[in-house]
Amino acid sequence: MTTRAGHSRHRRPGRPREEATEQAITLAARQVLADRGVARMSMEHVAARAGVAKSTLYRRWPSKVELAVHAVAAVFDEIEVGDHGSLAADMRAGVDEAARLLRDPSTGGAYAALLAESARDPEGVGVAVRGSLSTRLHALVATSVERAIGRGEITPEMVDVDLLADVVVGSVMHRALATGVPDEAFVDGLIELLADVAYARLSRAARNAGT
Repeated sequence: MTTRAGHSRHRRPGRPREEATEQAITLAARQVLADRGVARMSMEHVAARAGVAKSTLYRRWPSKVELAVHAVAAVFDEIEVGDHGSLAADMRAGVDEAARLLRDPSTGGAYAALLAESARDPEGVGVAVRGSLSTRLHALVATSVERAIGRGEITPEMVDVDLLADVVVGSVMHRALATGVPDEAFVDGLIELLADVAYARLSRAARNAGT
């Protein structure tokens, strides 16, 4: 028993250790990104803050841009798209969760840094952000819309998913990064506005069908 226990201390790290390491790196990357921006962020800074070797980062992410995008996208992967009974309720829950995440200075700051760098480098950082982060956020909206269509609450032709995602994500992010953290009044107002638009479209479709 003693010998086996002694050998076990020298086993290669298992999955829990790997997950803990990745979480530490991801958090450190968000903090460095928020503090320094993409241009001044480096793998050395992230490795030092995470307490790991720089080679550990490069085994997972070939470049600092890929690491930066992953670090922010990982936060939004935490959002769960639950079934709350209606499209409005589902959207409200998603917006609430996004707002909660953005209240963390490292998350909000890191996202702002990525957006700023995307504007400066649309063919480099911008492509990475659109291909990873924007895709994730749009998928959250698409899931809620598909569920609402399945309930018969709306019809497919009533909703442009990409447009709706841009409106929701853009409004929340702008509010969080430019004019203050989204509060309950903002979230309620946004959902009510979107609901009014949906019902207006539904009424128009009904009138057109009757003519």
